[in-house]
Amino acid sequence: MIATAAARLFSTKGYIETSMEDVAAAARLSKGGMYHYFSCKEEILDFILSNFMGFLLEGFEQEIRNIEDPADKIRYIIGRHVKGYVADMYSAKALFNEAYNLSAPKLSKVKSKERRYFSIIAGVLSSYLGHALDKDELTVVTFNLLGMCNWIYSWYDPQGVIDPEQLSQIIFENFTKGLPGFQRESVAGKGKGLDRTGTAAVRRSGN
Repeated sequence: MIATAAARLFSTKGYIETSMEDVAAAARLSKGGMYHYFSCKEEILDFILSNFMGFLLEGFEQEIRNIEDPADKIRYIIGRHVKGYVADMYSAKALFNEAYNLSAPKLSKVKSKERRYFSIIAGVLSSYLGHALDKDELTVVTFNLLGMCNWIYSWYDPQGVIDPEQLSQIIFENFTKGLPGFQRESVAGKGKGLDRTGTAAVRRSGN
């Protein structure tokens, strides 16, 4: 309850601008009651970010191993990532925008989890591309995919025309085949989820 309320405040109002009193009020607790669980605001932020990255990593590597086809692995990664972010968008926003407020030791632990997540995805992409890229090129490609998935927090509305499954498919086609491949899929799918121009009709959230 406290973490959920705090994540919402941190991602909308900002970590620095949010007080412990704000969090207590949002969580419908007394200030004293909240201090029973967290001694300071940084502990709450650390809890939110560590738990979110733990959620993304939990079972991830084994799930990927259970999929044989490299393309299906990429499809799965995108779908899992999008669903995870939609399920906890406020924590995702806090991770991207507020992590720098953590002390160096706490931030290092969060970054370590991020690097592990990145490494798993990079390994899948390397396999998909036949290990043809050098380390720097693979880093660029991996960040490219993660950028497509991560940036949805700033504009995507899950209640809009495009549901998370459709969004995941659009990202997959765009990433693996480029715009021409996406166009072919749109024609084959008779424009499902698209407006008349073939552009994804996604309602902006206003963030």
